[in-house]
Amino acid sequence: MTVADIQERLCKLMCLEVRVVERRGQLVVSLPFEGRDGDHLVAHLKHEGDRWRISDRANTLMRLSYENDLSKLLSGARGKLYEQVLRESGIAEDDGELFVIVDADDLARGLFRLGRGMSRLEDLGLWSRGRVESTFYDDLNSVLRDVVGRERLIRDYVDPDVPESDNYPIDFFVQGIHAPLYVFGVKGADKARLTTITLQHLKAHAGSFDSLVVVNDLGDITKPDIERLAKVANDMVFGLDDTCAIREKIDHRLRA
Repeated sequence: MTVADIQERLCKLMCLEVRVVERRGQLVVSLPFEGRDGDHLVAHLKHEGDRWRISDRANTLMRLSYENDLSKLLSGARGKLYEQVLRESGIAEDDGELFVIVDADDLARGLFRLGRGMSRLEDLGLWSRGRVESTFYDDLNSVLRDVVGRERLIRDYVDPDVPESDNYPIDFFVQGIHAPLYVFGVKGADKARLTTITLQHLKAHAGSFDSLVVVNDLGDITKPDIERLAKVANDMVFGLDDTCAIREKIDHRLRA
């Protein structure tokens, strides 16, 4: 078979996977993409002037909501991935509806853009919470490195002057002007309690230092744990996305 023959055969086979029906004045297209349940993903077409609006009618997020709490699924690392998929796929969102608007000549490409994005977003449901949270410390490291520079940052630091220091590790050491800054990432209740204990031990045995706690998700930590942590930490930031607050709380400690 020639290349042209193979291309023609593939085009025919792919076209068989695409079905178009009219429903309530709109065209409904069954795409050659399968969801996790084995059903084909569906796009809805509607004229908007001389262009086409291609939409999932909010079905992607609805399918994800069957097995997940969307308020948690689309926050933190998953939320970042969600936004990244939308950007890379050129997909817009309006109140849960995913859509693209294309010229008539771009209809096929628009259908594949939306279908590919829908398929990628369905995989968000496969991310275990532990897998998502494993990126938290890498992300925090990147934020701190951007703020203070590599030369002033040490990850997984142990204060050599503190007794039993191996039992009281510090997530990040930042070299300050007058005193070091110890930064702790907190991604759950267990880490909140461990950080409280560590800071209490450091206050009792270490030299002068400042501390900053960055909480991954406030909803994962009880109010008493937060209150205990707030009593021993110099500063706290709720949410890794608030890089402005992180920078503000660090900058003055780096200035003479």
